[in-house]
Amino acid sequence: MRSTLRALAVGALLFTGTALHAAPAEAAAMRPPGGGEACTYSVSADGMTGTGICKNIGNHTIEVSFTIVCGWSPDLSSGWMALAPGESNGARGTCGGTGVGSIVAHVRDL
Repeated sequence: MRSTLRALAVGALLFTGTALHAAPAEAAAMRPPGGGEACTYSVSADGMTGTGICKNIGNHTIEVSFTIVCGWSPDLSSGWMALAPGESNGARGTCGGTGVGSIVAHVRDL
């Protein structure tokens, strides 16, 4: 009985320690494009290649990342790209199989 209680207490401590980890700072700061960004998305005529471009029309530096959602194929993700005010950048990816389902831009303020 005593060893069972000790095991439960240790398990509870381990679970509590794991559950209390904070989310990474980048996840908390990530947001969809807003008034400080102008983002456009396009898909090729055959539906297989997606392109996303964002321009920073705000007054501070941002970072942008793109996810191209592919039907039954693995999604494609770009790295984070820093954009100073007035700069633009984008990403392009080609999906296999069923083609592009959507293109999503993620923004975080620096």
